[in-house]
Amino acid sequence: MKTTTSSIKQTYHIIDHLQINIEVFQNPYNFELNELFQMATRINKKRSFLFVSTVLGKHLAVPPQIPLLAGNLLAMRYMEVVHGYKDPRCEAVAKAIQTEEHMLELLDDLVRNPIPLPSPTTFIGFAETATALGHAVFSSFQTNGTYINTTRENVEELSSVISFEEEHSHATSHRVYASGKELFDNEQEIVLVDDEITTGKTAINIIQTIQEQFPMKKRFTVISILDWRSEENRERFRQLEKELDITIHSVSLVDGQFTTIGEPVLQEETKETVPELEQDITFLHTSALIEEADFIQVASVNEDGTRNTSPYLKATGRFSITLEDYYKSVEDQKKIADYVKQYRKGQKTLVLGTGEFMYIPMRIASFMGEGVYFHSTTRSPVYHSAADSYTVQNKFSFDSPENPGVTNYLYNIQPYQYDEIFIFIERMTSKTSIASLLHDLKKTFIDKITVVTMA
Repeated sequence: MKTTTSSIKQTYHIIDHLQINIEVFQNPYNFELNELFQMATRINKKRSFLFVSTVLGKHLAVPPQIPLLAGNLLAMRYMEVVHGYKDPRCEAVAKAIQTEEHMLELLDDLVRNPIPLPSPTTFIGFAETATALGHAVFSSFQTNGTYINTTRENVEELSSVISFEEEHSHATSHRVYASGKELFDNEQEIVLVDDEITTGKTAINIIQTIQEQFPMKKRFTVISILDWRSEENRERFRQLEKELDITIHSVSLVDGQFTTIGEPVLQEETKETVPELEQDITFLHTSALIEEADFIQVASVNEDGTRNTSPYLKATGRFSITLEDYYKSVEDQKKIADYVKQYRKGQKTLVLGTGEFMYIPMRIASFMGEGVYFHSTTRSPVYHSAADSYTVQNKFSFDSPENPGVTNYLYNIQPYQYDEIFIFIERMTSKTSIASLLHDLKKTFIDKITVVTMA
C-alpha cells in the first residue's frame, strides 16, 4: 500500500448547526474514514464534537479482534516510522480491520511471532479511552517493553509519580502510579498512546512533566489512530523539541487537519422508559483462577468519599507490567475465557468492559468463540439522537459500579440486539454497586446477564 500524499477532503454534517471539514494528508493503509471513525456531539462546553472510533470498542461495539489488530497495526507503523522496519504483515492486518476477514489467523500469527523491539521502551496508554489501545500496542512486541496507563483513580497509600492535566476532557486529572521512580529514571524512550490527537496539548503536558522530573528522557513518540493537529499545534511540538533538547516522533494511521463550522443546537434528550423486565442475573467469580501475587492490595477513594478495598489486577498495567508479565497473564485470560464461555447460551453475545478496565475483558472476549462483540462503559457524556444519520442513537446512564459518585454511560445497544450480556468488573465491592447499570440495561430487553468479577 502506498502512502497517500495528495490531500483528501471530506465534510461531515454532524447535527444541526455543527459541521466539520476534514482534510487528510497521510493515509498509509488507504482506510476509508468511516472504517476508523464516525462523528457525534459531545456534551462539553470546551469541545462540541467527538470522533467516535469504529475500531476501539469504546462507544461502539466491535468484534474484539478489531481493537487488538488496530494495536498491532499501530505498533507496526511505529516500527516503520521510528525504527525504519516495515513489517511484511501490515497490509494484511489493515485489510483484516477493513473487511473483518482472517482476523483469527492473523492474531494467532502475531501472538506466535510478535514484533522484535530493538531497545527497552516504556509505553503509556491514556485513560480512559486508550487504556486498551495502549495495552494492545505494547502487547504486539516480543521483549524490551514495559506498559503503564494513566488513571483517574485516587489510590490510597500510593503517590502518583507523574500527574498532568487534559484540559478539554470531562475528567481532567491523570495520575501515573508506578511502583517507584525506576520506571522513568532512565534514558528509555517513552511512547505515548492515545486514540486521537486534536491539539496535542495532553501529550505536551505529560512530556513536559516527565522531562522536568526526569531530564535524562530525550526520546518520545506520540502514537494515535487519528492525528488532526493544526500546523500551529505541530509547530508547538517542534518548539518543545528545541526548548527541551528532545526528539518527538508522531505516528498515526491517518494524519490530517479539520475545521469546525457552527455550534450544535441540542434539543433536550429523550429519556426512555425502563420496562418491567425480569432479569436472569448470574454472578461469576474468577479470582480463584488468578494467583494471589497477581493482585495488588491497595484501596481507592471513590468520588462520593467512600472507599473501595477490593484489590486491583496487576495485569491491567495500571501499576506497570513488563512483556514477561503480559505473556503470563494471557494464560490466565484463556483460563477465565474457558470458564466463562461455559455460561454462553446465545449466538450473539456482548462482552462489556467498565471504564478503564477494557483490555483484559477484550482479550477474554477474543477467546470466547464466534458471535462475540466487545463494548465498554465510559465517563464521556455524548449527545444522543434517534435521527437515522446520527451515530449515537441511544444512551444508558448509571452510577459507576467501581467508583460510586461517577456517572457512566453506555451507547448504541438496540433492543434485542444481543442474546446475552457478560459484564466484566475488576473491583466490585457488593452486588448493589452494579444495580444501577443492571436497571438501565432493562431497556435492551436482554434478560440474560452474567456479571464476571475479577476480585
